Amino acid sequence: MLKRHIPNLVTLCNLAIGVLAVFMALENQVLFSSWLILIAALLDFLDGFLARVLKAGSPLGKQLDSFADLVSFGMAPASIAFKLMEYGIRGDIFQGGIQDTSLPERLLLFSPILLVLFAAMRLAEFNLRDDAGEFSGLPTPAAAIYFAGLNLCLVHHLGTQAAGVILHPLVLLANVIIISLLMISGIPMFSLKFHDYGWKGNQIRYAFLAVSGFLLILLQEIALPVIILLYLIVSITNALIRKN
Repeated sequence: MLKRHIPNLVTLCNLAIGVLAVFMALENQVLFSSWLILIAALLDFLDGFLARVLKAGSPLGKQLDSFADLVSFGMAPASIAFKLMEYGIRGDIFQGGIQDTSLPERLLLFSPILLVLFAAMRLAEFNLRDDAGEFSGLPTPAAAIYFAGLNLCLVHHLGTQAAGVILHPLVLLANVIIISLLMISGIPMFSLKFHDYGWKGNQIRYAFLAVSGFLLILLQEIALPVIILLYLIVSITNALIRKN
């Protein structure tokens, strides 16, 4: 039946958007690339939602989803981080080769590869277990949204002191390493997947979405990395409360 393939078609759209985000970043269209990542994240949520509603989940869809996520939420944010690192090292997007860069600069420039490698590890591990109601480690869409949001903040606030700090190569490197490690960490992270829409059992999801909506209205593009940090804090706090 056609409905069995609808979620997979949405997943393929996610993959196509992710590939386009990589192309745009490498063409120095990092602002456009960031928006494409956000669209890919929306499609990633939508394909899972449709699979549950249409009862069309399948092993094929699960594997296809991971392939799409590796591009949209691994390679695409790594491409953006690569361009930001170029800007941080050179003070502008580097148009030439890397032959005249020092070895430390080259290591910094290529450090965003870690985002792809750790995203691959996180997605492969996710496919081997069943996370009912929560994730273990930072989901790849959240990691990608963090870098997309960080880039949106920088694009709209270039020239400010805060942007200068964030664009410092060592600060960018710290962001890459921390987000990479969080993806494969064992930190319990609550899922935004709703199995039903009642208040009971979904309190944390509704509260988080309400606060996120308020932050988006108040802070606009600055809200995106803040929301991901909030997601981390709420997840860790929730895990500690349940443990005690």
